[in-house]
Amino acid sequence: MAEKTHTSRLSSYKNAGHGTTDLRRKRAELSVTLRKQAREDQLLKRRALSPEAGEEVHDNNEKLLTPAEIVQGLRAPDLMTKTTSARAARRMLSREQNPPITSMVNAGVIKPLVEALDRDDCSDLQFEAAWAITNIASGTHEHTMAVVDGGAIPKLIALLARGGVVGEQSAWALGNIAGDGPATRDAVLAHGALPVLLPLMTANTAATQLRTAVWTYSNFCRNKNPLVKFEYVAPALPYISELLEIADQDVLADACWALSYLTDGPNERIEAVQQTPKLLSRLVSMLDHKSPVVRTPALRAVGNMLTGSDEQTDRCLDANCLTPITSLLRCGKPSLMKEAAWAVSNILAGTQQQIQRAIDCGLLAHLIHVLANEDIKCQKEAAWAITNLCLGGTPEQLDALISAGFLTPYCALLSSPDQKAVSVVLDGITNLLQAAVKFGQVEPLCLKLEEIGALDQIEALQQHENEQIYKKTLNILDNYFSEQDDPNAQPTQTEEEYQFGTSANANINF
Repeated sequence: MAEKTHTSRLSSYKNAGHGTTDLRRKRAELSVTLRKQAREDQLLKRRALSPEAGEEVHDNNEKLLTPAEIVQGLRAPDLMTKTTSARAARRMLSREQNPPITSMVNAGVIKPLVEALDRDDCSDLQFEAAWAITNIASGTHEHTMAVVDGGAIPKLIALLARGGVVGEQSAWALGNIAGDGPATRDAVLAHGALPVLLPLMTANTAATQLRTAVWTYSNFCRNKNPLVKFEYVAPALPYISELLEIADQDVLADACWALSYLTDGPNERIEAVQQTPKLLSRLVSMLDHKSPVVRTPALRAVGNMLTGSDEQTDRCLDANCLTPITSLLRCGKPSLMKEAAWAVSNILAGTQQQIQRAIDCGLLAHLIHVLANEDIKCQKEAAWAITNLCLGGTPEQLDALISAGFLTPYCALLSSPDQKAVSVVLDGITNLLQAAVKFGQVEPLCLKLEEIGALDQIEALQQHENEQIYKKTLNILDNYFSEQDDPNAQPTQTEEEYQFGTSANANINF
């Protein structure tokens, strides 16, 4: 094993032109499937079904109205006709299958529905109108824009401020509008929606209202290009911290989704989230939640924080995130294992102290299990993690990696059809060989690579269609396996005072 004095020497080449921050991968740089997973895990918009959805059941004195008749009724002077027509609109738009949103919009229903929101003298009419608008806004971008252009946002916010069932329904409508994209999200926030929503985001709020409020807030935080203005949404962070203490699974999930969106950006946003009292420790505790519905966004949020500065990564480690993340590597759910491996890759891109904390947690065996047994998406993230360790680890840490038996499953990825996985492994092998040069261990490492068949795989990659892979392969073969290099001509001892043998069974000893 190497002595502690050699750590500083390795540090001098650790990031060879990279820097720790560059080695960490923000979410935007991950594969398309990883980036899009949020759309599958959390609904952008939610349609409010009527209790009788799917059933053609109506009161005996109510006939099925056409869109034109509904619009005509909404324009009638008496409140009873207006309310009956708004209810008919809500029911039609709440059908479980194929609600006729387009035909209703084309019939001109939005203008009278938005006007109905002003009728403070009839809360039933306001409720039915808000519900119908919620479901129109759950449709396409064009449907949502028709609601926005119809002037619904300020009226919905005014109703949200009044609370009750009408306020809850208004929150739902605003959540659908905000979930449509950055422009509508910003329009809702610019009208002052968050200060009105905040009083509902407390543990004392009725369960259904609280769930709606937190889901709506998560949509306020969602979407990129551009990111939400942080000052619009940051005032809710203390509320989110408190809500992480309650038992409601839906509230916890959407609170964690909100945090995952807020931490998916510049380090300044990560800092603000981490500095919110008690939030980080409570978020980390969600990694152990019994439901993957909560664990998934919690892991995403913590993983995002691990892409931040060394100090921000240290805070996550100090909050004891390593133990649950290590457990998630073996949880049996591929999406969580992939995210956990990505989170680990960002820890192993950090300082040597951070790397050591991961090793001390027993992480390597679990990481190698993923590398050897899981699907290619998980394997690729695990390979990234190991490649980072190969670049930044101390001699003792590289010894621990090799002793854990990573080399065979790692090099097996050289035969993968996934070109990024192949490229990542070639980088790791290069990093390891560079360390071997530094500590006089080139020959035993080269012999080991030949013994496990990795050299044959590397040579075969000379024919690869990907130019980057071809160049990386050529670099390895020319610098470490060239026939002109006679291993026996090399000294048996380097300036680092490491000896290495020439037998095929020589141990690699950094």
